[in-house]
Amino acid sequence: MDRKELDGVIVDIDYITLDGNSTIRITIKSAGRIVSLFDPDFHPYFYLVPFSKDLDPESIKNMDIRSGVEKINILSIEKENLSILSADMVALKITTSSTRSIPELSERLGEFGDRYEYDILFWKRYLIDNRVSPLSGVHVVYHEGKEGRLIIDEIKKSEADQAQGLTHISFDIETYNPTIAPRPEKDPCIMISYSTEGKEGVLTTKKVDRDFVTLCKDEKEMISGFINLIKEVDPDIIDGYNSSNFDIPYLMKRAKKLGLPFDITRYGEEPREENHGLLKAIKIPGRINLDVYNVTKFISIVGASEALLKINHFTLGDVYGAITGDVKRTVVKKNIWQMWDGSREDLENLADYSLSDSRALSALYRFFLPLEIEVAKVSGTTLGEAAVSTTGQLVEFFLMRYASINGEMIPNKPEDAEIRARLSNPIEGAYVKTPEAGIYNNITVFDFRGLYPSIIIANNIDNSTICKECSDFYESPIGTRFKKSPQGIIPKALELLIAERSDVKKRYKKDPDNKSLAARSQALKIIANSFYGYLGYARSRWYSRDCAASVTAFGRETITNTIKDAETNGFKVIYSDTDSIFLLMQKRTKEEAQAFMASVNKKLPGAMELELEDFYTRGVFVGKKGKSESGAKKKYALLSESGRIKIKGFELVRRDWSNVARETQKKVLEAILKEGSKEKALDIVKDTVKMLKEGRAELKDLVIYTQLRKAIDKYDNTSPELEAAKKAIAENVKRKDELEGATIGYIITREGNSISEKAEIEETAKSYDPDYYINHQVLPATMKILKELGFSEEELKGQGSQRRL
Repeated sequence: MDRKELDGVIVDIDYITLDGNSTIRITIKSAGRIVSLFDPDFHPYFYLVPFSKDLDPESIKNMDIRSGVEKINILSIEKENLSILSADMVALKITTSSTRSIPELSERLGEFGDRYEYDILFWKRYLIDNRVSPLSGVHVVYHEGKEGRLIIDEIKKSEADQAQGLTHISFDIETYNPTIAPRPEKDPCIMISYSTEGKEGVLTTKKVDRDFVTLCKDEKEMISGFINLIKEVDPDIIDGYNSSNFDIPYLMKRAKKLGLPFDITRYGEEPREENHGLLKAIKIPGRINLDVYNVTKFISIVGASEALLKINHFTLGDVYGAITGDVKRTVVKKNIWQMWDGSREDLENLADYSLSDSRALSALYRFFLPLEIEVAKVSGTTLGEAAVSTTGQLVEFFLMRYASINGEMIPNKPEDAEIRARLSNPIEGAYVKTPEAGIYNNITVFDFRGLYPSIIIANNIDNSTICKECSDFYESPIGTRFKKSPQGIIPKALELLIAERSDVKKRYKKDPDNKSLAARSQALKIIANSFYGYLGYARSRWYSRDCAASVTAFGRETITNTIKDAETNGFKVIYSDTDSIFLLMQKRTKEEAQAFMASVNKKLPGAMELELEDFYTRGVFVGKKGKSESGAKKKYALLSESGRIKIKGFELVRRDWSNVARETQKKVLEAILKEGSKEKALDIVKDTVKMLKEGRAELKDLVIYTQLRKAIDKYDNTSPELEAAKKAIAENVKRKDELEGATIGYIITREGNSISEKAEIEETAKSYDPDYYINHQVLPATMKILKELGFSEEELKGQGSQRRL
């Protein structure tokens, strides 16, 4: 047998059935070429911890357990010494030939013992057991088997790392939409644009006077042309924007209707639609499907991109503008079918718009790819999987890998009854000191760096370290004790992440232009900061109420002690939340503030550290609903000495407020913080109210975005977004499946009695109700700020004079 070797990175991994056996298939990129390899010697398995030590493995192997009429083939049963949450035990590793056998086999054998690891996806099982991960280097020894397949003899981690050499193609489609919502069973795809290195263009079925346009005789030839383009470019990554939910499924349905195999994979197959929690995912065997829309939402949620924190509506144009500062070409989407049926100029504009989508998407791909690659590498999953994962899912896979390395069996997912029980017993959260509402000068803000991860490590907080009779322990403020040794899986894993991030940050400081190091540091931070949330997540495999509650209790203790120290040192604490404290400098200097920080750090355990966020010249804190004396949680705006404005909790960083409300509030905050002018702030609101009354507002600035989180027929009460959706469905403007789970953009119009009755989706709205936008949008967004300056609601409407100073 002639053995060969290669070094490369795993681009994709899945499994197929060969000769009745589930067989791992890996796509590896090595020295710029793609190599497909198979591992028929790796088989599916699960663990059984017998109730009785007398259980004979041979008796299990000889049992007649069937899947349908076919007897399940048990390949082997081996005893292994393992542990679950540090409790040692002997487990039976039960191996079978097909993944299809696992559910029935494990359920049947559940009468003899506790089952573990029966629900782990086969390809994830392979990565875990072989200690390898996608996009990180692997060394493979292989030989050629029957039918020319390359068979893996050995695979292990190596130092090769070619992740940055991945090739891609960005694409976008335009569809005919006479009913506004395109119908794949009726409405054709009319344009497919693409952008890749050194090549871009638009495929379409009408002649357009543009050099980048390729004319196809019909839709079938256009889609076939796109498939051929994919094969010609042979990208490792196919990226789109909401493409898993729309573009790829639409092309798949149109191709099927036209009798065309939609093979954009590397294996003569079609993409597969999969559910991934609340998201739809598309698997493209041999390639990576990267839906940049999902990536954008994820990164904005975890706060990994400062620019995106200001985005409220995640259209391609909005995100592109936030990232690049440029304006993307736009059209009115509901009019695309009219442009298609329109003049020569209309077609040219539509083609320009179509190409601009792929160009913008390609720019976003380049911006987000380094971070997304590192998120995948840190968690150990594929890039496609990382792009549709929550932080909790990323932490879970990281812990699954780490538990295996440490000889721990992976805990099972909780049953529905257990999830409900966990949800019914919530954990007390962080300490919050609400501020006195008002405007303040000379504020210093301190943050505890990685407060919760530091607490977990310093106190060895882990499911397996909880003890009652132990003599050497850490005790949380709620009375839970944690053994000091041995170190638990969770603090041990966290310590590794934090140590690596510290090393990466040092290297990045020496090489500040290295985007990979910057992305790696951010990815490590995202995963590490998600551990606490995962401990308290009701669906977590490693859930522990005692652990999660102890973390927040230690956090509350740390913050309250720091507040006492600050006040003892002559500062006034005006606000504190979770891991930050806001100090009024009063007569203290910056040097004294930093000396206070140093004194606190001397008392802190382990890697816990108080850091200076910034010095702020002015800040605004608003009152709670119906009150002015007590400030609201996480609702403030600060102006730093450098001129940067930091905003938390105001409507301009929420999408369920219209743009007119957000922009008015933003201008009011800038007038107060930057110019110190309460008069200008008042005039800004008065001008907006006048504009609305006179009907001069643009409809696009009045759109409100709210997500429908349930099926439309599952709501008990009505709401504007629900009624707008129902109208759109009744008028055949949108499909029900298109709206359920989607973010609805609607406008409150003049037509109707109640607010819900007046709601229309943005595509069909023709008017707006000025009273609604004045009284329910602009005034609520600004009143809490301006009342701290002594203004009344009547004054904002131009009906009165200032009551107090």
